[in-house]
Amino acid sequence: MAKISKKKPLGRGLSSLLGDNINVDNLTNLNKKNNLSVVPIDHLSAGSWQVRKMFDESELHSLSQSIKNNGIFQPIVVVSDKEENGKYKIVAGERRWRAAQLANIHEVPIILRDDLSSDKIVEISLLENLERSDLNPIEEAKGYVELINKYNYTQEKVAKIFSKSRPYITNFLRLLTLPDEIKSFIVDGKISVGHARAIINSDNSLELARNIIKKGLSVREVENLLKKPKKSENTSELHKYLDIENELSNKIGLKTKILFNKEKKNGSLTIKFKNLDQLEYIMKKFN
Repeated sequence: MAKISKKKPLGRGLSSLLGDNINVDNLTNLNKKNNLSVVPIDHLSAGSWQVRKMFDESELHSLSQSIKNNGIFQPIVVVSDKEENGKYKIVAGERRWRAAQLANIHEVPIILRDDLSSDKIVEISLLENLERSDLNPIEEAKGYVELINKYNYTQEKVAKIFSKSRPYITNFLRLLTLPDEIKSFIVDGKISVGHARAIINSDNSLELARNIIKKGLSVREVENLLKKPKKSENTSELHKYLDIENELSNKIGLKTKILFNKEKKNGSLTIKFKNLDQLEYIMKKFN
């Protein structure tokens, strides 16, 4: 018989969809009202709607040890498998199911929710993953996007459900605008979300990301690097104008200044004089 622990509260998002009045203290007796029961673990399989694609093995082993010692805190939410009678598809709780398998648990508690629509199943699965699991930042961002685009959640509602700030949600959504290679760096843990935020508005974000990995730059170092004034794209051109400026000053014996507008490709030449005699001298030079 499955070892069941006392109730641990559901996340705020799941509570709003499933209710938070589930008591798992006496699951050995089928609870008709809440559709609670204990079933063989091999009667369950993962649902195709699972947003999480990767499960951290060390975390699963840690959870399996907790299940061995303390039991399963919350039943696994399932729907009936339409293709196999007596089998179930997991809506929420796949990590617990996987960890229970590692712990050699033969039976697990379930909540059967065949009343859920297909859309609601996906919504609950998303919320469960976002609340309970350490998704990588890109998976987390994709989860928020799906809630917003498919289920008409506002950013404010998403922030409130997950106890996050609105800017936090906005910043995560912006991660999805990065090039695919940078997103893979984030998923693999090669750069952090902080790094990504620092370079997201840069025209050469991919080059910067590669340098972060190559040189082991911290977020602060990247931010300082981006704050430095950009060097002229053509330093030799700037020196050329300075040389002309100095040559003119030497030839006419008066201070000159050249201002060049790089965008408009034009500029101005200023020759400074102190009196009328110097002005007449300049006029003679150009006659």
